[in-house]
Amino acid sequence: MREFLRVTVPVFAIGAIAFWWASRRVSAEVKRARWIKFISYVVIVHAVLGAAIVGRAAIGGLIIAIAAAGVVEILRAARSLRRDLSLLIPAAFVTVAAAAIVFGFAAPPLLVAYLYLVVAAFDGFSQAGGQLAGRRRLAPTVSPGKTVEGFLIGIAGAIVCALLLRGAASVSAGAAVGFGAMCSCAGVAGDLAASWVKRRAGIKDYGTLLPGHGGVLDRFDSFLAAAAVMCVLGVAGVVPFTLR
Repeated sequence: MREFLRVTVPVFAIGAIAFWWASRRVSAEVKRARWIKFISYVVIVHAVLGAAIVGRAAIGGLIIAIAAAGVVEILRAARSLRRDLSLLIPAAFVTVAAAAIVFGFAAPPLLVAYLYLVVAAFDGFSQAGGQLAGRRRLAPTVSPGKTVEGFLIGIAGAIVCALLLRGAASVSAGAAVGFGAMCSCAGVAGDLAASWVKRRAGIKDYGTLLPGHGGVLDRFDSFLAAAAVMCVLGVAGVVPFTLR
């Protein structure tokens, strides 16, 4: 677990300095919103790591809680969709969530935490990369803020994170590179799917449960998608859950 903290602690420390620097000239309201989002994200990340330390039951239970909250949010959003989509989308989400839960209980807890951190790295790097270097939109009709450049930077960040943390999850260097790429592709697919549903339903966020982030799906859509893909790959025998 210390291997994870050796990365998360300095990354969040640098992030705090960056937030402070970037917020020097913004209004007090914007500054407060940024810090709420940052602090809640620190808590969320380390809550996942804490569950992994406790063991398989804790991390699996956490994924069940995330999935259950996600079902509620999807059903709420589905009320604003046309009839066929209001049935299809919840069914599709339940399938993805069930696969993520299976992964949570079948895989070693530290591998689940590893997956989450790599997905989080992709999310963070793709967002920052898009803001700094984004030019070409990745999916303009679904999520106008996402760019091709941000996606590529996100993949690079996820792979670097996967390599830095591979010792904690007993993953080889080659597997770490593939793991980072897989998490990136699955994560962006889950994010875009969630954004598509929000756009169809005419909502900005899935909820308000997580301060600064919105609903549970606004924070965990990428993770659930990546966990579901890992479950499918593991069950199919493409990769063992230990990725050795």
